[in-house]
Amino acid sequence: MRSLFIKWIQQMKDQELRYVGILGFFLLTANLLAAASFTFTPKMILFVLIQALICFFFAIRIRHLRLNSIEQEEKSKQLAYLAYHDTLTGLPNRRLFEDRLKRVLLHAQRYDQLAAVVFLDMDRFKEINDSYGHASGDQLIRLAAERLLGCLRGSDTVYRQGGDEFIILLESFTKPEDVRAVAIRIQNVLDEPFILDGKTVTITASMGIALYPLDGTKPEQLLQRADEAMYEAKNHENNRFQFYASDIDTMVKSKAHMENELRLALEQEQFELRYQPQYEIADRKLIGTEVSLHWEKGSKQLSKLMDWRKAADELGFMVPIGKWAFQAACRQMRDWQNAGQEPIRMTFTIKSSQFKDDHFIAHIADVLQETGIDPCLVELDLTESITSSNVQEASKKLTMLKKLGVRIAMDDLCTGLFTRSGMEGMPLDSVKLDSTLIRDLVDDDENQLLAAAIVRMAHRLGLKLIAKGVETEEQFEYLKFLQCTEVQGKLFSSPLSSGQFLTLMTKKN
Repeated sequence: MRSLFIKWIQQMKDQELRYVGILGFFLLTANLLAAASFTFTPKMILFVLIQALICFFFAIRIRHLRLNSIEQEEKSKQLAYLAYHDTLTGLPNRRLFEDRLKRVLLHAQRYDQLAAVVFLDMDRFKEINDSYGHASGDQLIRLAAERLLGCLRGSDTVYRQGGDEFIILLESFTKPEDVRAVAIRIQNVLDEPFILDGKTVTITASMGIALYPLDGTKPEQLLQRADEAMYEAKNHENNRFQFYASDIDTMVKSKAHMENELRLALEQEQFELRYQPQYEIADRKLIGTEVSLHWEKGSKQLSKLMDWRKAADELGFMVPIGKWAFQAACRQMRDWQNAGQEPIRMTFTIKSSQFKDDHFIAHIADVLQETGIDPCLVELDLTESITSSNVQEASKKLTMLKKLGVRIAMDDLCTGLFTRSGMEGMPLDSVKLDSTLIRDLVDDDENQLLAAAIVRMAHRLGLKLIAKGVETEEQFEYLKFLQCTEVQGKLFSSPLSSGQFLTLMTKKN
């Protein structure tokens, strides 16, 4: 009831002239009706006119008060805006920025995300001020502020610290490389020439970056460390950005270097395929090969920095690299068959990003049609984590792959949940015992029990069982005792080049 009353009062304030006019109309009508019942006298007419004038006076007075109220509201809004914004650029001032910084850090803490404070200082701004005057310097600051706002998200905040210094608050990130991408975008927009009074001016900026919670959890810590990182960047050279933590800075630079190297490797096809032989346990007969990717530069020069395969997956290169590898391996298989070699099975390890790609199945079909390879000689090896994230969707995709005629193998079962109910819906042909399970198989009772359970389950479901990473005769004999069907590992051979594998097949024949 109270809310309705408040709403009515507000409506009365907004429509006072209309209500006063209606009131005057009813008063006038009432007087006219009253006058109609009596004799029209000068006194009666004067009385009606006085009432009309009183209504008009109140209408004018209320309108005047309303205009004064609107003017006061506008002044209050303007004062509130000036209290929280920079007069030159219109950007948030320190008071508003600190409030937003606290809110962003609370949000990052709640949702386990990264936030970044970027301290930006224009290089050689004093020279522009001295050469073109302070008015041009102010114009440059305003234009730079507009560009910064234009290249950031609406949720990010730009604050003018003073002079030519800005502080940028970035929220809701998952990895430092995302912040690096924003820093590069800021560099690019500031690199574009500015027009000041018809003259072309170019500037650069130095930036320091502090990350929450890696470099600090309190606002003052992040601001101080971003400032320190900015001065460190400026001491080295202009137009540079740097993370506060040296290890993060190194990691981000390494990933940037890795990204460039991977792009070049994909364009120039620097990757090489290696083939690891697979054998039947019963008679040690060569029955297939597992295809693996090898990159000489990634393995030697970049291995100290990070695993190039993991980086390729994170950076989005694994899908195009995987397409190249599958096509190259199928063409190699066709060349071997054309040379008179007996067809053997080829197993390809599929990453999660490849399996989720919308064109994954279509690409498999296109390559099989192009090369004329018998689909039953192609086996796709997927980890259990790929299919367990969305069982229904994975099962649908696997069914479509089975219609193409390819084989499906499930890997990493020693670390996953291997149950009959979870596997029955999957159109599988074989499962794999991972090398981590095989490593301690002979001496570890728990590994033996788990391996035996997986073997029994595979036999019950009519699946072939392949053991990976077999390195000793003891492991081989134990797997034979468990009735495992196929093996691969260093006991037989490390991954071979295409020429070495051709020699192996020739000897077999």
